[in-house]
Amino acid sequence: MSVPEATVYVGNVDSKVSKELLYELFIQVGQVKKIRYPKDKISQEFQGYAFVEFFSPSDADYVIKVMNGNVKLYDKMLKIRASNQSGQALTEGNNAINVDLLPIAKLFIKDIAESVDVRQLSKLFSKFGPLPKQPEIFYLSDGALKCAYVYYKFYEDADLAIKTLNNQLVMNKKITIDYAFKENGKKNSKYGSEIDRLLNKEARKNGVLK
Repeated sequence: MSVPEATVYVGNVDSKVSKELLYELFIQVGQVKKIRYPKDKISQEFQGYAFVEFFSPSDADYVIKVMNGNVKLYDKMLKIRASNQSGQALTEGNNAINVDLLPIAKLFIKDIAESVDVRQLSKLFSKFGPLPKQPEIFYLSDGALKCAYVYYKFYEDADLAIKTLNNQLVMNKKITIDYAFKENGKKNSKYGSEIDRLLNKEARKNGVLK
């Protein structure tokens, strides 16, 4: 059963946009449950709009806030709004944006020397561009492998960091760097896809990321 508050209307969709492309786009910012892609009953032509249902109203609310008027597909700006008035009011009444949900770049750093801390990681990686939040250090392999997540506002900065630092010595230990796997994406899906970069570019252009 569909939940109206968790569903968004997507209008001004070009006929070249497939249901699969819409899924790839919206899975970047929320957990997609279902997409309805109406076609004319007689001609079977796409009607230029779709309904995307998420697992929670908060996901739908955030998608509207971040993507409406910010994303173009085939040179057509998508119009995204709640499928009912109560959902729209919720969007307009909450202007806070969680940095964890912004279309930023996320790197996975492996084999970090034990002496390296968050402050040192921040200093090292911020040389390539602004970091929207502090690096997060964690351990794998029962505490034997020190790793970290590093976040960049912009993908070109993340690309440069990978190119410059991957397989380089940091405090006498060679680190490896790649884009991190996504928590809510498809299996084995990493940050840095074409859709990720499109969302990041649009967010920057429209002032969501500065």
